[in-house]
Parts: sequence; C-alpha cells; structure tokens
Amino acid sequence: MNAQTISRILFWLLLGTILVISLMPATDAPTVFADDKLNHILAFFTLSLMARLLWTRTHAAILFVLLMALGGGIELLQLSMGFGRDADWWDFVADIVAILLGMLAGKLFWSMKRKRSATE
Repeated sequence: MNAQTISRILFWLLLGTILVISLMPATDAPTVFADDKLNHILAFFTLSLMARLLWTRTHAAILFVLLMALGGGIELLQLSMGFGRDADWWDFVADIVAILLGMLAGKLFWSMKRKRSATE
C-alpha cells in the first residue's frame, strides 16, 4: 500500500470518527477542547486540509461544498435527534471557517511545494 492510499484510509477513518462523535449523545462524546467551537474547528480544519492535499485534481469549490454539506448535515441530524444533541448554527459557522482555513492551508502547502520543486 502506498502513502496516498494510507492517507485516504486515514481520511475516511477521520470522517467516520467525526460522524460518530457528532451524533452520539453529548454526555458520551469525547472532546479535545472545553470550547465546543474549537472542537469543530479542529475537526473540520483537519478534514478539509486532508481533503485538499489528497484530492488535488478535484476543484477546491467542490471539496468546500461537500465539506460544508457535511457540517450542515450533521447539524440537521442533531436537530432531529432526541438524545442530548442540539443543533447550533454557530457550530456550522465554525465548520465553514475551519473548512476555509484548511483549504487555504492545503493550497499554501502545494504552492510552496511547487516553488521548492521548481528551484531544485
């Protein structure tokens, strides 16, 4: 298995982990930060950065829309669930900000890599 295949497997594992944590009862969900918005930013920044680095031939706008739909979909599912999860549209805003930052970080990474390759 090559590095890209392993990285894509890790991406899908991260996505699954985010879904499970986001949809389990809030009392059972593990957190990294005490502030819920920081947890959203960490999750969606990492997910969007990985997506941007792994799917370079996919237009950034498509990745952005797909990840934004994921964040919005999670909030809609939380809205409809009855066991300790509440939808918070500020969580969705945090997701969008994180997606934008992750996409930008991925773009900067590839730009720097191309410049470094051109000078070698």
